[in-house]
Amino acid sequence: MHNKESKLLHSWLLGLCASGFVLCATRALADPVWHCTRSGVQVADASNNFNLAALDTEHEVMRISLRDLYSAYQGTTVKASGMVVSACFVGGNHAMTQTAMKSIGAVPQVLEKLSSKNALTRSSIYMVQNEQDMLACMTKHKPAIGYLPESTHTETIGPCF
Repeated sequence: MHNKESKLLHSWLLGLCASGFVLCATRALADPVWHCTRSGVQVADASNNFNLAALDTEHEVMRISLRDLYSAYQGTTVKASGMVVSACFVGGNHAMTQTAMKSIGAVPQVLEKLSSKNALTRSSIYMVQNEQDMLACMTKHKPAIGYLPESTHTETIGPCF
């Protein structure tokens, strides 16, 4: 009887380990989430008869179309509220970059050339080393777009879609 319980426990633990591995593998292969910077928009408080003193600032995520997202990562000038939109990406052969660029039909090697200081024309594409640098790049080069492994909400960025 003791041997039967031991086998049952062993099977249960093996199933738990396998489930954990599948969860980790799924997390590693998850699609990156596209993020946009936030912009301050003044909104009047209707309950206060639209007095100037009642204006409040809301930070809404910049709206961008998939076409503009693709265009920005191809080096084409894209504007939001009259300002050029910057595109940040993680350089090298980073798996998140490969997945993100594949999702919009862009080629990472083209991005590296466009972001190079030796490029013939100045572009608004910026290469970073990691996810923390991605947040800093988007904040520094507002309005900006980028991608992160999961949905992130801060005062400066949020998911585009």
